[in-house]
Amino acid sequence: MKRILVIDDDPQILNLLTEMLHTDSHEVKTVTNGRLALRLIREQGPWDVILCDILMPQQDGIETMLAIRKLGIGQKVVAMTGGGRYLDIDQIQTMIRDFGVPALLRKPFSLAQLLEAIDQVHAEPIP
Repeated sequence: MKRILVIDDDPQILNLLTEMLHTDSHEVKTVTNGRLALRLIREQGPWDVILCDILMPQQDGIETMLAIRKLGIGQKVVAMTGGGRYLDIDQIQTMIRDFGVPALLRKPFSLAQLLEAIDQVHAEPIP
């Protein structure tokens, strides 16, 4: 069982990911934006894995992942996006790898893809 924080502005995605992760017996906490996530991380420390959407209002996922990295806690993150029409996916993958995020899930994704990404990131050395 892993402690997983999910950051996404879409309540339906949050509910779906919570259900998916609970089927694999993970502890899940959800927040709707990066600012709430950063406050939670500061209060509770690092999570086993964070799932972070890229396209969000207020503070997007790129800003959130950079802020998490600046905390210097070695937090493991999986990026998620459904914005393939609006984003250059190759550019996003290069950018997130540059600041220690090795995995990008493109929505929609299966439970198997989700669990594989979580296991891959969790097994990586601390960035």
